Amino acid sequence: MRGGGFLIRGLYTGASGMISEMNKTDVISNNLANASTTGFKKDRAVFKAFPEMDIHRINDPIRSGINRSVDPRPFIGSMGTGAITDEVSTDFSQGPIKTTSNPLDIALSGEGFFSVQTPEGIRYTRDGSFTTDTNNFLITKEGYYVLGQNGPIELNGESDIIINRQGEIFADGEIVDRLQIVDFQDKGSLEKQGDNLYMANAQDIASVAEVIQGALESSNVNTISEMVDLITTSRAYEASQKVITTHDELLGKAVNDIAAI
Repeated sequence: MRGGGFLIRGLYTGASGMISEMNKTDVISNNLANASTTGFKKDRAVFKAFPEMDIHRINDPIRSGINRSVDPRPFIGSMGTGAITDEVSTDFSQGPIKTTSNPLDIALSGEGFFSVQTPEGIRYTRDGSFTTDTNNFLITKEGYYVLGQNGPIELNGESDIIINRQGEIFADGEIVDRLQIVDFQDKGSLEKQGDNLYMANAQDIASVAEVIQGALESSNVNTISEMVDLITTSRAYEASQKVITTHDELLGKAVNDIAAI
């Protein structure tokens, strides 16, 4: 029965491997789906191992040590018991910047985020593909107000818009506002919420990012690298699946052998 216990633990180990690789596949698939999304930051699945289990011999005592005392369960070694997804972390490294010549397209070079007003509160994004609404307010593609130092930014629809490297917005030579660009000491506190937005669970700090008008930041997803990871993950999933199949066959053989006794 104890030998069967090891086989059953092997099933759990194989199953935990399959679940972990499924989670990793979901993360990679999401990265690939957003490879063309402006300002998207790729995610990475981080795993941790379950605590190892000591393996002892049973019904086979030996004498050991200086006093030659009897050890009823001699230690053999340790056995891994599988892995679990610890967290999904975001890689905030800079994506390539491409020129668009659209004066309302804005890219950030360096660490920082645009601030936008949503019905749920202030959110943050790296997607600078902005436009204006019918009232000439600067908005995101989803219709959220882009925030400046004085709140939502209102532009004159007929004005010549110039945005300098510091994020100051000029209309016909007159300063209108300055983009509210912030950063975070601990970017791990940022939570993705869809629409390429982040919710902050920490206090923001001043950003030193450089503002580039007429350009957009591409996603930092390397399609080739993600495809290689996807293939590797698929093979790891198949290996864990093979572990389960093998242990299942051994359990079946053990049951049949015991029944034949």
